[in-house]
Amino acid sequence: MRTAEARDVLSPVSLLDSDNEQVALELENGDEMGRRPFLNRVSTAYQSQGMSSAPQTAQSNQDSSVGIRSLAFGIFPSSSSFSGEWEREGRGVDKLFVEKRQKDNKVLLVARMWDEAGPASLSAETASSIRVTIEVSTIDQCRSAPGGTSLCLSLSRPPTFEILPARLPGSLKPQARQVPAFDEAHAQVAGYASCALRIKLRTRVEFVAFVKHAERAGLPRIVNENVALEPSLRFGATTLALLASWLLTLDFRIAFQLEKLVRNGLIDAAKVFGLRAKVDELVIERDVRETERVLAFFADRLAMLEPGGEGYDTTDDKKAVSSSPATVAAARRQRRKTDTAVLVLDGKTNGAPRKQRRKTDTLIVTLDSDDDNRSAEDDDDEDDDVVVVGASLPYFRGISSRHPAQLPLSDLLLLLDRAVSESAVLGQLLADAEESQLVRQVTLSPTRTLLSGPLLCDTNTIIRSYAHPQNFLTVAVRHEDGARLTDRDEHILNSRFKRVFRDGFDLGGRSFEFLAWSSSGLKSGSCFFVSTFQHEGQLVTPASIHASIGDFRGTETALIPAKYMARIGQAFSSSKPTLKLDPSQIILITDVESPSGSCFSDGVGLISPALAADVVAALGLKANAQQSAPTCFQIRMGGAKGMLQVDPSLQDKVVAVRPSQVKFKSDLTHLEIAGTFDAGPAFLNRPLIKLLEDLGVPSARFLDLQSAATRKIRKSRSTLRSAIKLVQDYSLAPGTGFSSTLAFLATSADTASAAFLNPFVSRCLDASVTHALRDIKHSARIPLPGCYNLVGVLDIDGCLAADEVYARISRADGSQEYLSGTIAISRSPTNHPGDCRLVQAVGKLPKGDLDGDVYLLLTAGSGLVPAAEKIAAPAAYDPSPTVKLDREVTVADGGDFFFQQLHLADVYPDGLYHPDCLKLAQLHSDCVDSAKSGTFVPASVIPRVPPRGWPDFLANDSPDSYRSPKALGQLYRAIGEEAFSSAADASLTTGNPLTALDPLRSLTDSLANLSIPYLPASRLPHPVRNLVEHFRAYLASFSSELSKLLSLGGTSQRGTGASAGLEEEALFLSVSLGVRRLRKDDKLATSRRREQAGELFALVRRLIRQGPDKRIGSAEEAVAHAWAAWHAAVEESEDRTKAAVVRGKRRASGTSVSAEARGEGRGIGLRTWGWLALGVLVEQLQAVEREKVEVITID
Repeated sequence: MRTAEARDVLSPVSLLDSDNEQVALELENGDEMGRRPFLNRVSTAYQSQGMSSAPQTAQSNQDSSVGIRSLAFGIFPSSSSFSGEWEREGRGVDKLFVEKRQKDNKVLLVARMWDEAGPASLSAETASSIRVTIEVSTIDQCRSAPGGTSLCLSLSRPPTFEILPARLPGSLKPQARQVPAFDEAHAQVAGYASCALRIKLRTRVEFVAFVKHAERAGLPRIVNENVALEPSLRFGATTLALLASWLLTLDFRIAFQLEKLVRNGLIDAAKVFGLRAKVDELVIERDVRETERVLAFFADRLAMLEPGGEGYDTTDDKKAVSSSPATVAAARRQRRKTDTAVLVLDGKTNGAPRKQRRKTDTLIVTLDSDDDNRSAEDDDDEDDDVVVVGASLPYFRGISSRHPAQLPLSDLLLLLDRAVSESAVLGQLLADAEESQLVRQVTLSPTRTLLSGPLLCDTNTIIRSYAHPQNFLTVAVRHEDGARLTDRDEHILNSRFKRVFRDGFDLGGRSFEFLAWSSSGLKSGSCFFVSTFQHEGQLVTPASIHASIGDFRGTETALIPAKYMARIGQAFSSSKPTLKLDPSQIILITDVESPSGSCFSDGVGLISPALAADVVAALGLKANAQQSAPTCFQIRMGGAKGMLQVDPSLQDKVVAVRPSQVKFKSDLTHLEIAGTFDAGPAFLNRPLIKLLEDLGVPSARFLDLQSAATRKIRKSRSTLRSAIKLVQDYSLAPGTGFSSTLAFLATSADTASAAFLNPFVSRCLDASVTHALRDIKHSARIPLPGCYNLVGVLDIDGCLAADEVYARISRADGSQEYLSGTIAISRSPTNHPGDCRLVQAVGKLPKGDLDGDVYLLLTAGSGLVPAAEKIAAPAAYDPSPTVKLDREVTVADGGDFFFQQLHLADVYPDGLYHPDCLKLAQLHSDCVDSAKSGTFVPASVIPRVPPRGWPDFLANDSPDSYRSPKALGQLYRAIGEEAFSSAADASLTTGNPLTALDPLRSLTDSLANLSIPYLPASRLPHPVRNLVEHFRAYLASFSSELSKLLSLGGTSQRGTGASAGLEEEALFLSVSLGVRRLRKDDKLATSRRREQAGELFALVRRLIRQGPDKRIGSAEEAVAHAWAAWHAAVEESEDRTKAAVVRGKRRASGTSVSAEARGEGRGIGLRTWGWLALGVLVEQLQAVEREKVEVITID
């Protein structure tokens, strides 16, 4: 037998490994030095299929793994030390290797460690083990001591832990099961210390081979650097218990921010105690909300230092670590600094620098000799300081590390002091938000508990009803990379999350229990938790909150968990508070039923014109004199929900609800509006195209419509009016008044020209073109001129015959259109051949309307109305079985149901008449009903994808796709990606997008000279200086909040190509950019950003309307406020542009530029603020016009 030394020399180690369990292993005896036994391969003929085709891969016909002596998880409390919080010794058979995952081609670094309880003699086919999988793309840095065998890794997110069960002889290969941690001891610290690990390899020769091949596998180059081992734990049981005891003494809003520092990996638990004196001082000197803002600002800024954060060095960190002499020199200077502050540790304190710390050795890369002699100004130039509008100084100047967890306590205290002064300016906007709008969020992943907030979000009835929004948390369940969990993650769901929903969790010294979810939250995998609190002398618990919502005792609903929680969820749906009604204003009327028992009025009630007018006024919906007020409202009112339509025959201020609307008894009488409706433009989509094609509509018709749409989109950049139509048709920039502002500016030649040439408008329109074309290619979202989306309501007067509809289109200019003739009508989802019906539109009626969902109306002029003989019978599905208990439902049952809901899978119909597709339609119906029935559709019953693979329009031209000959395939291939990336590329090459709000004040001057007859002096008033300064003080805060939202984007839409410079425009327009199809998780991230941006924009618009006095005044006062707010952004933009010019001249002359000066051009949010102000200006000008002009409407 060869000795270990001989074996290492004769068998150089390759990093490539398949983890193929078919490869036989033999156990060697320990060598003469007493080292542990290890495994050798009997056969090495296997070559990883995933890696064989990749360029620069190592040869895999050699021994393909390196041995592991030990594996430790912990943190790097400084740039030169590692605190191991948990460690596992190897057994001599544990191994480290690299493989490529076939499903997504990601390169993985894998540590496989066999079960400690296993036998002394192990075989890969019979032994159980734990597999630690690290995506190479998540490795930020690799370090190793000179001459050593240890590898220290810094990760951007934790690895995946999986149990590989023992394989019994003759049995199938068992499936890997994901777990949150190695064991109970590891589970105690895994949530805090999983992004730093130390792998000690078995021999130096194996380590050298690992280094040799690491770069070929895509790992960051290894930095040769001493990393000292700390003897004390940073997250020991004593430390965490002391932390929880301290947090319990604080208001939860403050405790939440301190927990965020620890749980998000920004500061370790020991260092947090070093901040205690400063935090206690803040609590005494400032109120709770201000202290929370300071700590939230502190945490948000520290997060910018993380790799990929806004404040982190933007160079390729993986290469800069070892290839940039300047970076390495900076790292060397950082290592010379030590933290002498006393820290609370388990059993001992951390004082002076450790005596046992080894001497720093040279790095792998040769350094320039002049690096350490650079000036302080040069050092400042190396910092990538984050400067937002109005910041008083570069926040990170002078700090000693590029990672927050490695900052010494002295730097943390310095940054906290800066946060106190900076947050007074940058937190001003949130200070004016209502407390109920500030939401604190928790994300549970397999390993961690991550915190965020407070964030501006929509609120609901329950949050508003109790004056304790800080006691409510929104909780989401996600993978470490942010992806949603599916039923394939059953083991981790059971081992990690089920207990949380049954027993709750502790945070900030409080216990939180599951409470409820909204219907949208159930779809996105988020829900509400609450901690017990006192309200008006009563103890508030989850059970008492449920009782306050409604009385279900003695009803069938009380026995059905899914239905019960769906009813409770009504109170948690996002809504706008409007009016509290007296019980006498609520009347009950009967439902309208057919002789056969069908309920025609299901979910549709009535509201009187007088009360509807109050609702419109409370919501501020009517925009101009020509527009009609909404006549249909989606509502929540206690136990009632559904639609209310205006009935002119109702007197006084009343609502009339039907039994079909009342889901349960409730004493709550707040009328809350969940939505209002206008006639919307109609669009095709993939399911609808497939349905119509199967009903006989030729593919050529869809191609003609797509061709016409793409031509119109490209031509939309030729004039301002055509661009406005594009923004309106695609409902872009909702809640900003952007389209109405452009329409107002288009009424004058001077303002139209200035607006059309404005850099921000130009970039927004380019982004709109990109968005529209991508929607057509990847979603077949083709606009249909002359077709509409309308809400259906009841024909209460009985004017319509069977298969007749009445449809009236009210436009923004006051004109109306009445549809007539044969119309194809459908509604989403279209999964079945019978989901399209033919009806007759009867034109104008003397009075009356129609039923409760949103319908798509395809007119004959579209060429999409199928022949009558092609129409199939509608689907008639049997209801899915209902899960019913033999007792009344408890809150815990609701938690169990939410947990089961995480198993639902999505379905994609691709052929409606195929038996599998008909089965999919039935299963889809069951999935929709599962939220109320409790019966879930398992993934195993969903028809599998045929061996042929996915059609190209669903697979982004991946290798396993095929060219679909059907209409959807033809439509997909008709648009090349280059067609809609050029617009954004062209936009990036023009002007300075970060500062050019209104070049040469062309738009400002044209507005100032515009004749507006209904204003005094027929002109906009001269901006009042103190108003301009008042709004200018908000710009820094708005910039800070917008920056946080921009950092929440999905991974596939940010940071590359044309989209990198257009993110502010994308947020303003409520779209995502990029040329590829968005993943579901990116769509979810975009939806969250859209919601939060909408709340932020609404807050800004309210502050602008109200002005310094924060009250609702006259429309003329609001005009003056908005005009001053626009000038505030223009002046700030001009000042920053001037500073940028000076900076450019200094650089041209060779003069060093300070960090403050470098940040002058980064005016994030100025453009958005300015156009929000113009939106308010136009809105209030129209309000003045309504006040001055009498408009008589005769219908």
